[in-house]
Amino acid sequence: MPELAEVEVVRRNLVRWWLDSSATDVRILDERVLSDTTPSAIEAALRQDVKELSRRGKYLFAHLADDTVIVFHFRMTGKLVLAGVPEPKYARLSWLVDKSGWIVFKDQRCLGEVRLLGKEEFKEYEPLQKMGPEPEDITVEDLNSTCSKRRMLKSALLDQSVVAGVGNIAISELFWRVKLAPKVRCGELSDEDWESLVQEMPLYFDEVIEKSMGDEIFYQNEAGMENIFRVYGHAGESCPRCGGEIEKMKVAGRVSYYCGSCQG
Repeated sequence: MPELAEVEVVRRNLVRWWLDSSATDVRILDERVLSDTTPSAIEAALRQDVKELSRRGKYLFAHLADDTVIVFHFRMTGKLVLAGVPEPKYARLSWLVDKSGWIVFKDQRCLGEVRLLGKEEFKEYEPLQKMGPEPEDITVEDLNSTCSKRRMLKSALLDQSVVAGVGNIAISELFWRVKLAPKVRCGELSDEDWESLVQEMPLYFDEVIEKSMGDEIFYQNEAGMENIFRVYGHAGESCPRCGGEIEKMKVAGRVSYYCGSCQG
C-alpha cells in the first residue's frame, strides 16, 4: 500500500509530466475507478490545464484552471505511471499529454479512486477535514493530545487523524530507528522516546522518497521489488544495528517487523 513517500514521488513525477498542460486524449478503461464522478466530467476536467499538484497524507490533488480539483487515492495497488501506450496491464484510466506521453492510472486490485471536486467541495472534503498533521509538522504536544495512554502506539500512528501519511511499513521502520517494542502503548513512552519519534518521522520519509524516486513507484509485494527498508520484510535476517534476528508478529491487525534484541 502506498504511504506518504510513494504518493510524494508520484506528485513530483506529475509536476514534470503534467503541470501547466492538459490532456489531448482521454481513455476511461474501467469506470469503477471513478468515485461519484461521471466519465464525461472526468474527461472534461483532464482536458484543462493543471495549475498545481499537491499532496496531503496519502491523497494526491490536481488543481485545475477552473478551480476544480481531481482527487487521486491509490488504496492498495494504485499508481500513476508514464507509458508509451494507453492500455498497459491494469490500466483503468489514461490521458495523453503531448509533452510527456500517456499518463496511466494503473491499479491491479481496482480499489483506488479518482474523483472530481468543485472548489467549495474541496474545502469541505471530509478526509482532509479529519486528517492530522504531516510528519514534518507533528509535535510531541500533538501526539500527546491525541494518543490515549492505553492505546497501542502502532494503532495510534495508523490513524490518519493523528498523523497523516504514516502506514504499516513506516511504523516498523520508525520503531526500529527509535528502539521501540512493536506492542508499546502510548503511556509507556518516555519524553525522550516521544522526542526521538517526532524527530525521526520527517527524516525517515525524506530518505524513503530519495530512495524511491523513479518514473514508477513499486510496492513491497511486487515481483522484482528491491527491499530498501532496514527491518520490514527481513524476518529471519540479521539486524543491521546489533546483529540480532529480525522477527515479525501481528500488531493492530497488521504485521510488524522488529529486532528481538535491540527494540524495547
